[in-house]
Amino acid sequence: MRKSMADKSFQLASRLRSLTAELRGLEQELKSSPISDAAALHDFRHAVDEIRMAAWTASELHNAQPGRKELLASFLAAERIRRFAQMIRDLSVDLEHQDVSWESGGIQTLFDSVSVLQSRLDRLIREHRANFRNLKDEQH
Repeated sequence: MRKSMADKSFQLASRLRSLTAELRGLEQELKSSPISDAAALHDFRHAVDEIRMAAWTASELHNAQPGRKELLASFLAAERIRRFAQMIRDLSVDLEHQDVSWESGGIQTLFDSVSVLQSRLDRLIREHRANFRNLKDEQH
């Protein structure tokens, strides 16, 4: 038996309310109890950050007017860029303080991913500069 969209929506809303209450209780525990497992806390923070962004995106898309979806998509991309830039700065500090090493794992994958990103950004910047020069030449 397939669940209707309304049933799924109701279940999701109910789950959101339940998780919200659970997170508020966890907030109080985090404020009042020491944490012995730093890795678990780190993983939790990462998951919360991801779900926060997903919830914010869902909220913005839900509230967006039909003609503003493209503007919203651009804004969301800008927000991801801002967050990623902050993560890069944090990782750079970790590398500088030697908190991250080859043994941390994932270094090669990170390097490969950043290389692909850098190549695409380089292409985007070159295209932008070429278009800017063309526009500037047309104005003269």
